[in-house]
Amino acid sequence: MKAGLLIAVLLMLGGCVTNQLHFASYTSDAELASIKNSAVQSDIVGVSGYERCGPCTERSKIVWHAANHEIVSLYEGMANVPVDDWVGFTKRAIGSDSTSSIKTRVEIDRVFVKTWSDPEYYATDVELSVYIGGVKYAGHSRIKIKGAGQTLIQRDKVAFNSATLDAVSVGLKAAYLDAFAKFKTSTH
Repeated sequence: MKAGLLIAVLLMLGGCVTNQLHFASYTSDAELASIKNSAVQSDIVGVSGYERCGPCTERSKIVWHAANHEIVSLYEGMANVPVDDWVGFTKRAIGSDSTSSIKTRVEIDRVFVKTWSDPEYYATDVELSVYIGGVKYAGHSRIKIKGAGQTLIQRDKVAFNSATLDAVSVGLKAAYLDAFAKFKTSTH
């Protein structure tokens, strides 16, 4: 009975993105460098799927989950990821090449950002759909970096750090590269 209950609890927690990010391994510096240095051989002609949440919840399409754990309390809040121009941000993050003959459209399916205070880390889970020639290729990435992703302003208020926004950029590019690799595999 106890084993069954434990398995049920673990399955529930395992399905929750915030817990998946919390227990995920850290992304190595080598892996981050590889993603950043990878050339994208396509021209992104459209970006869709971005939306602001309100009220923001864990199920929101694009959301930031900030958490601050102290010995006697836990603060958690959900907010919008501070990006005003998702089209430009996505194209810059991925590195769209306007001279490429391969034209793509990107649909943002999910961007989940988590910042945590103890241990300090910031993480992103990104899901994209990349359309090439009318065919959809799904891409996914999970990036987790040691360090402060938020600045504690007061006990129940935090600010988003610029390093976290860089991680969102890397997450977008990694998810795009994942989808693009599926396209390249399908054409060979």
